[in-house]
Amino acid sequence: MNFKEAVFKAIGSAIVLILAEINIAAREVITLQTGWKFSKGTIENAARSDFDDSKWEDVIVPHDWAIYGPVIPNGDGNTGKLLWREEGWYRIDLEIDPDWTGKTIYVLFDGVMSNPEIFVNGQLAGKWDYGYNSFYFDITPWLNFNGSNSLAVHVDNRNHDSRWYPGAGIYRKVQLVVTEPVHIGIWGTQITTPIVKSHFAEVRIMTSVINKSANSEENVRVENIILNADGKELGRETIEGNLKSKETKGLETTIGLINPQRWDLDNPVLYSVKPTVYKGKQITDTHNSTFGVRTIRFTADHGFYLNDKQVQLNVV
Repeated sequence: MNFKEAVFKAIGSAIVLILAEINIAAREVITLQTGWKFSKGTIENAARSDFDDSKWEDVIVPHDWAIYGPVIPNGDGNTGKLLWREEGWYRIDLEIDPDWTGKTIYVLFDGVMSNPEIFVNGQLAGKWDYGYNSFYFDITPWLNFNGSNSLAVHVDNRNHDSRWYPGAGIYRKVQLVVTEPVHIGIWGTQITTPIVKSHFAEVRIMTSVINKSANSEENVRVENIILNADGKELGRETIEGNLKSKETKGLETTIGLINPQRWDLDNPVLYSVKPTVYKGKQITDTHNSTFGVRTIRFTADHGFYLNDKQVQLNVV
């Protein structure tokens, strides 16, 4: 081996060691669209993991059980006259990778109408009292990482009322979110622009970091990077903090943005913030969030202003 080959081999080995030490880890997001079973009505033991749902209807989520009819000509007032005031059950088998052992797994629902109860392997993981908002639960404690897993959702519209057709069932997407124990919270990045001038904007970033580790306090570092629409870096700042076991903490940084493009009706330009969480040299989580830079204000005499330009609001 000559000197040149030895140098390249040493450099390559160093790169491998660095990458191994960094151990880049990223959250996984799995959309649960197919594989669902559905049935309407009161069904005893439908939450149980060993329940036989083989005769239930195969559905794809998002799913609305009422839009297929029948239509009741003289019923249900002004809400479409569809049979949405009922109850129903959804079930799906979850594919849980054994390599996820030690990680945190959330189930995230974008919308369920209404009053859903969420069961994992027959155990109640949580319930939600509203039909229009998104919600999530940490389902890690109820999962079997070396066997089969079931997710069952009970939906009950019987006591719900509405002035318009509200929908029925899991009418928006469902996702599993898999993270390391130290991670950014669901919807955990808050971005504001408290100062916006013609050639400068102050971008304030609050990152909510969660430590799900059982028995340890962790020192974490959050690096925030602002990117333009082309992925070019425009600024970065880093902040550190200590998190006790089971603690959630907001870590805030401010980054100056030079000559920002304003978000406008004719130019809806967006930037993104990429927060990356480090535990030592290990990346434990990263998740992009988009934002726009603009100013808004209302006046009593002239109404709404966007970026100091009057905008007529039309109600249709």
